[in-house]
Amino acid sequence: MNKEGKLYALLATARIANVPSVVSNLGVGVLLGSLDTGGDFSWPWGLMIAALLFYISGNFLNDWADREWDMVNRPERALPRGLFGSQFYLGFACAGFVVGLILAALHGWRAAGVSAVLVGFIVLYTKIHKQAAWSVIPMGLCRACLPVLGFVGVRGGTGGSMLFPAAALLLYIIALSLSARWESTAEVPKGKKLISRLLLLAAGVVATLLPIMVMPLVGWIGMTAFFMWMVLCVTKYRSPVPAYVSALLAGIPLVDWVTLLPMALIWMQLERVEAFDPMFSIAVFLPPVAFALGRMLQRVAPAT
Repeated sequence: MNKEGKLYALLATARIANVPSVVSNLGVGVLLGSLDTGGDFSWPWGLMIAALLFYISGNFLNDWADREWDMVNRPERALPRGLFGSQFYLGFACAGFVVGLILAALHGWRAAGVSAVLVGFIVLYTKIHKQAAWSVIPMGLCRACLPVLGFVGVRGGTGGSMLFPAAALLLYIIALSLSARWESTAEVPKGKKLISRLLLLAAGVVATLLPIMVMPLVGWIGMTAFFMWMVLCVTKYRSPVPAYVSALLAGIPLVDWVTLLPMALIWMQLERVEAFDPMFSIAVFLPPVAFALGRMLQRVAPAT
């Protein structure tokens, strides 16, 4: 692909490599919320489009807000290069938020409420992320809203199970964001690195709590792939910092798999689903497919 062209610039702005992880994050909530539907399970396509619009629009809004900073620090981006007008980016972001909110509202007022909170966190993060160190928290809350949105969108109500993947994603994104702040340097400072790695470990532990509480002998299985990838992140991909951050970004769906893989096996053992029916198949295959697609798409356009 021509890295000087407009298509590449749009894909880079959208952070296209991270889009599969958004579907996975929403999916863990959808599946947990759909457990009582049995054979009536259907994938909420409108809700998925809404989640993707929120994510992509947030990136356009972020680049619009950072256009002056990017002139000095990220001149390769589309707005500093003059490929698009800044008002186009702002208009696209606002339109995406509005359409996403409408699509979410079709799944009930609770889904609309979660979506409004999600958009609020996106706007808050965009406003403060260059000034406040604690901006990593609203950044993490943006991702944490996705499984909650998936859950309430299909269930029509709330439930305790949705909090586990949401909390795990919050911790993981905070850990990732702490490292991403040092992308322009040679290495993450030791203190920040230690905190980040502890939070990554905590994210895996929190994600596995739900299946372990249901069936301890099976509940730990999802940790295997997550742990192996984290080891690779802190060894093979630890340097330079952008490579490390890209590896962590690709690993976001594996946080979902920590929960979904053992839960799929548990559901089958409890005869809540049958092997390779839609719920089982999505739970088993969605996160690793999202991980693989994300890693491949990082070759198309940068993830940050």
